[in-house]
Amino acid sequence: MIALFAGHRTAANILMVAIAGLGLMALPSLQRDTFPVTPASDVSVRIAYPGAAPAEVETGICTVLDPLLTRVENLSKLTCLARENAAQITAEMIEGADMTRFYNDIKDTVEGVTALPVKADAPVTQIVERTASVSSVAVTGPSDPAVLYAYAQQLADRLRADPQISRVEVDGFSDREIAVEFDRAALERYGLTMTAVGAALARYSLDMPAGSLEGRAGETAIRFLGEKRTPAELAQIPISGSAAGGEVVLGDVATIRAGFDDPAQATYFDGQRAAIVAVQKTASQDALRVRAALDRDLAQAQAEAPGNIKLAISSDSTQNIVERLRIIGVNGLQGLILVLVAMWLFFGLRMSFWVAMGLPISFLGAIFAMQLLGYTINMMTMVALLVATGLLMDDAIVISENIVRRRQMGEPAHVAAVKGTSQVFPGVFASFLTTAMVIGPLSFLSGNIGALLKYIPIVLLITLTVSLIEAFLILPAHMRHALHNEMRPGRVSRAVNRAFDRLRDGVIVPLAGLALRWRYLTLGIAIFLVALSIAPFTGGFIKYQSFPTLESDTIEARLLL
Repeated sequence: MIALFAGHRTAANILMVAIAGLGLMALPSLQRDTFPVTPASDVSVRIAYPGAAPAEVETGICTVLDPLLTRVENLSKLTCLARENAAQITAEMIEGADMTRFYNDIKDTVEGVTALPVKADAPVTQIVERTASVSSVAVTGPSDPAVLYAYAQQLADRLRADPQISRVEVDGFSDREIAVEFDRAALERYGLTMTAVGAALARYSLDMPAGSLEGRAGETAIRFLGEKRTPAELAQIPISGSAAGGEVVLGDVATIRAGFDDPAQATYFDGQRAAIVAVQKTASQDALRVRAALDRDLAQAQAEAPGNIKLAISSDSTQNIVERLRIIGVNGLQGLILVLVAMWLFFGLRMSFWVAMGLPISFLGAIFAMQLLGYTINMMTMVALLVATGLLMDDAIVISENIVRRRQMGEPAHVAAVKGTSQVFPGVFASFLTTAMVIGPLSFLSGNIGALLKYIPIVLLITLTVSLIEAFLILPAHMRHALHNEMRPGRVSRAVNRAFDRLRDGVIVPLAGLALRWRYLTLGIAIFLVALSIAPFTGGFIKYQSFPTLESDTIEARLLL
């Protein structure tokens, strides 16, 4: 195969153009994310229990469902969090199990329980999908939280209308509520009690099913839709009446207003009361495209914003993606320049150009493979590409140097290209296998960490595989053509080679001879260095931890009163 590609006039160029073309076509469609998409492993069950304290929720819901849910197949972990007015159950699935079947088993088990409290709402079961945050927008200006919340909701609706933005949430406020404050004097004046008022509210503000109506034309569901949802609607609820036709409504005995259940729960940005509009992305969306759409919409919204409303980006997760892409670009360019300069100093510019071409060709081939496998450009895959930058040029340098050496010994260009590549093939391939055996096991890690880290060895091995194809099939043909004429080193190459020869003969060779003469001392020094490197671990001076402690750009302060 090496001889075929090295001797053919166009085969190597066709292969190179094919790899580069496929990579360039796949590059625009390659999705960019913060982290790779990992399959869901949790199922959430929420059961609302209005008016119940956490102890009642635990007794009435958690203790009833726990024994039944623990029998579900493929269950790894079960938690039930009892809160005021609700229970939150999270079921974690064993890795590798079928999520659809696991979800249906959890849902059927919960819905089949008849011993739940009567006042508890129907359970809501859903798969916990992992969402990725893109950016958060801080809305400041209005001092009235209600006005701020209303504008934030309006901005969120505007962002959702953009086809490239699908998930928007408004944070920074507690739950909305309608507060009804009764006037004791008014209740006494009309002869009303809280029991009577409560019965009237339950009677006139409800939303519940009422069965179905069957006929020849089909079946129709019937539902009472009388629940009052605004202060004005609640104010018109009749509380009592007289025989003369007089009527007392809720607004006559109470003050009704909409607000937040905990006004003390607030968010501030740059010292001002703020609403946070959080923009997230789905698994199929590109984070940078979502951020670009957000910037366009914010610029237009700020231009149309009334009064003193200001919109500012409070957090942005896409900065990490942009920074990693910049590092890859800079490192790749530096690698190309270093290879070009180093090879030019020893062998000439033409040969160094074809050696350096291995870097972009390998990257483009890896990008095509990533797009074919459904991978994205994210933190994990970019780490793999960064590591590959320092590894994939080694093979091309070794092969090209050996071809040049044989050509300088007098062999024809075609023979030097074929034999020079075949001679170092076992060593280069063994080096690739060594790297694969070292980093390959990372792809078999289990758990959430394994689901993220597995992309590093896979992408790295894909890149190195493409570089091997380029080095063994494409590079020899280009080297044959570059070395077709008689080898005539330039002035710079001759000067560099003379300096290198002096260094080799004057320093390296004498040191090697000294090491061989005192071989037992050399071996003892080597063993001592190995023992010295192991001692800090065995002595406990170097601690073990899963991940290093990194500097953060966020300061968090928590005040407990």
